[in-house]
Amino acid sequence: MGWLLSANLFQKSMSKPPQSSPSLFRNRNFSLLFSAQIISLAGSGATTVGLALFAHQMVGGDSAAAVIGNALMLRILAFLLFSQPAGVLADRANRKLMLILADLVRFALMALFPLVQSVWQIYLMIFLINAATAFFTPTYDSTIPEVIGREQYVKALSLSRIAVDVEAALGPAVAGLLVSLLGLNWLFWFDAGTYLVSAVLVSASVLPHLPKPSIRFTLRTLLDELTIGTRILLRQTVLRRALLLNLVDAIAGAAAIVSTVVYVKDVLMLGETEFVLAMAGLGLGSTVTALFLGWATGRYESSAKKPSELHGRRHRWTDRALLIGGVVLGLILLPGIQQPPFLLFIWLWVLNGAGQALIELSSSTLLAEHTKEADRGKAYAAHFALTHTFWLITYPAIGWGVSQFEAPLTFTIAGVLCLVTTLIAFASRKPIHDHVHH
Repeated sequence: MGWLLSANLFQKSMSKPPQSSPSLFRNRNFSLLFSAQIISLAGSGATTVGLALFAHQMVGGDSAAAVIGNALMLRILAFLLFSQPAGVLADRANRKLMLILADLVRFALMALFPLVQSVWQIYLMIFLINAATAFFTPTYDSTIPEVIGREQYVKALSLSRIAVDVEAALGPAVAGLLVSLLGLNWLFWFDAGTYLVSAVLVSASVLPHLPKPSIRFTLRTLLDELTIGTRILLRQTVLRRALLLNLVDAIAGAAAIVSTVVYVKDVLMLGETEFVLAMAGLGLGSTVTALFLGWATGRYESSAKKPSELHGRRHRWTDRALLIGGVVLGLILLPGIQQPPFLLFIWLWVLNGAGQALIELSSSTLLAEHTKEADRGKAYAAHFALTHTFWLITYPAIGWGVSQFEAPLTFTIAGVLCLVTTLIAFASRKPIHDHVHH
């Protein structure tokens, strides 16, 4: 839930030599917004579990899996349909107001969720809730650079990544506690409450008014605005490369999310505890990598004497991180056909989480480096839409692979695809001379 602190302050940070920066949490606005993010993610993680329980309670048995799968596809569809228009609005409207409204819409819808009585109503609610999320997330991501300044952007990204990992780890625990003590309905009301708290925290941040261009759209200008973000991503070599590595991220991530339960329970013949441990390993690898990257890059970038030197250093470490992430994700999936034992499998999944974090943090860093404030909302919205398109493809593809070839061979095929895609991304590697917008 990043915000515009001040365009002038950000522009000044671009013209001054990098200096040692105070703690991120001394920035009152960042503290409020990061707290809002943590709280709302806690609710989202619990609701992910609650949706499965709700669907099983309503339709039961194998039909519940179909309902959950369809709901997840509608989630991605909402992202694809609404994230690009949200990016256009983010660059023309009051971003703070957009974020508050998105939170309030999600609060109202989630509060009504326990009243759902049929499957089509589940689908409608999931679609609408995630449509609001599609307006919220790109707006949040695109404004983080202005909130905390250029030098601390990687640290802020690392904290956001850790927050997402915490959601994945603690969400099931929170859900279990709420359901056992208060009942399933209270799980959804808890999530609704987190969105309301998030909106309050956002409204408490003090942000200067920044003039925005008036919204005067013709069909032609609207189509042009909707495609600006995609053109920004595709016209620069470094952003195209990062985007291709996000496909690798989606392949490895889908392999973990879709296939782990099958591999642990049907191939290794183990139980739910081992499945939870394997997924925890994924989150552990991501969290540790995010912490390390925030610390290491801060030290590496701190000695830069001028903005151009900082830009060069940032390109060097992101380039290496993308390459390492792609290679690691390919290599850890290749042994799947050999059916690695459980302890080795956990370590492979720790590296899976690490590889995903390297790619995602580096991609977001490069996107901030190569966009200017006026177009940042559209660029982040395009990135949000395209990367979710990758997941929309890889989720069913991995599922189909497991049904046709079983999990071990699917892992290996996915590893080959990761390595080939990484090779393609870096085969035409050239010195970076792309223009950087600030």
